Amino acid sequence: MADLSCTARRIGDYESRTEEYEVVYSVGRGEPLGLEIKYQAARAFEINAALDASTQVAREAIAAENPDLKGPTEEALAKFTWRAVQSAKYEEGEPVSSTLEY
Repeated sequence: MADLSCTARRIGDYESRTEEYEVVYSVGRGEPLGLEIKYQAARAFEINAALDASTQVAREAIAAENPDLKGPTEEALAKFTWRAVQSAKYEEGEPVSSTLEY
């Protein structure tokens, strides 16, 4: 079993209705891959687009370390990312790390 690590940190204006995060994924000793996501909580299509982009980067991090491994489902990666982002929401810029076994 391998572990996918995700570190999320809120960036931007904390009082804004637009939420911005820096999300970084890593697997084992592989190179960390990250992206910045931005959405308004009232706009589901923006949230879904941010989670889709994040899921793609998570897949790339997994493939870089284990090219033949399919890893977790898209839904599992999206839920994992959403929980990581939400745990960082009120931390005022402090990074929060989570791990997913797959």
